[in-house]
Amino acid sequence: MLLIRNGRVYLGRGRYEAGWDVLCDGPVIREVGPGLQAPGAEVVDAAGRDVYPGLVLGLCAVGAMAFSEMGQWDMDETSRALVPQMDIQWAFDLRELKNQRFARAGITSYGLSPGTQALLAGQAALVHTSAERTEDAFLARRIALKGNYTAAVKRTFKAKEGPQTRMAMYQLLDEAFRSAQEYSEKEKKDYDEGKEVLCRVLRREIPLIMTANTALEAESVVKLGRRYGLRLVIAGAFGVEDFAQEIMDQGWHVMLGDGTNMMAAQENHTDLRRLLELSRKGLDLSIYSSGDEGYAYGYEQIWWNAAQMSAAGAAGWEIMDMMTIRPARALGVDALAGSLEPGKQADIILCRGCPAERFDNYIDQTIVAGRTVFRREAD
Repeated sequence: MLLIRNGRVYLGRGRYEAGWDVLCDGPVIREVGPGLQAPGAEVVDAAGRDVYPGLVLGLCAVGAMAFSEMGQWDMDETSRALVPQMDIQWAFDLRELKNQRFARAGITSYGLSPGTQALLAGQAALVHTSAERTEDAFLARRIALKGNYTAAVKRTFKAKEGPQTRMAMYQLLDEAFRSAQEYSEKEKKDYDEGKEVLCRVLRREIPLIMTANTALEAESVVKLGRRYGLRLVIAGAFGVEDFAQEIMDQGWHVMLGDGTNMMAAQENHTDLRRLLELSRKGLDLSIYSSGDEGYAYGYEQIWWNAAQMSAAGAAGWEIMDMMTIRPARALGVDALAGSLEPGKQADIILCRGCPAERFDNYIDQTIVAGRTVFRREAD
């Protein structure tokens, strides 16, 4: 067991408790509160430090990029535009993950996601950022269906059979969900794995995460989500402010794209101050880095995105929620990660102050599944 003692423990929504403890029993949190006792446990003295849940990246392609086969990303299956039956776990390479420095940035889990090129690209998983075996890396499989309503889809299928316009993309999506509805109503049917996945989405068992970078793209995704009553997560979502009210009314989530990606920043624009105001009025908003695109770095960019949100006026605790419990809730894995509660994964970071308020407050220690995987050496 591991006992983190006498820290300033963050419980979410701006609530801190000074002098509290966190007791970890193996990979899970057993108890959170003051004066906890655990004879024989390893003790971490957190006096003078803040204790937060580990960061959860909503989308990340690391582990499925096939670095050894550059130019042929394993995260993108482009034989057809609609491949919802694909499962990202079969593209995962633990060696890629081990080469990253996620723990140094306090990132303890992420939504391992199919990429940007197929219209319905496959199913995502929740992955720990530190593991010795592939089997141990996966916290949850098939947690969401990932899709894309972007120009990248049109570029991918320009020279092959598939959608080459926005109207074709919407028509194919509409047809796919309508066909899945009809399939679900049949008493006798031939098994269709792709339709089975779409039926899970229609029953709202898992969310549909759709990357839509521009306001025009996002508007079409909103219409699709409303038409079929989906649990929708709009990723990228630059310029989504103009119809944020409907997103709030539907209880959907906005996973804001990586503003540090220079190409994305040039092509797409969003008003962070307005998004922050909407967040305070009920918009479920999270931030991430790297995302579902074909570049690996995510450990530095997440804090640059946090800095941009801070410059827009967000409080430190608001930003921490945008990088912990909110993305976990968007992925449907908030029973596993995103906050310090009994029964959840013991994914914890210790900092000297809130790192989203002062960016010289580095991560001192990162704990994944109850095991210290990073400790900053003393200056």
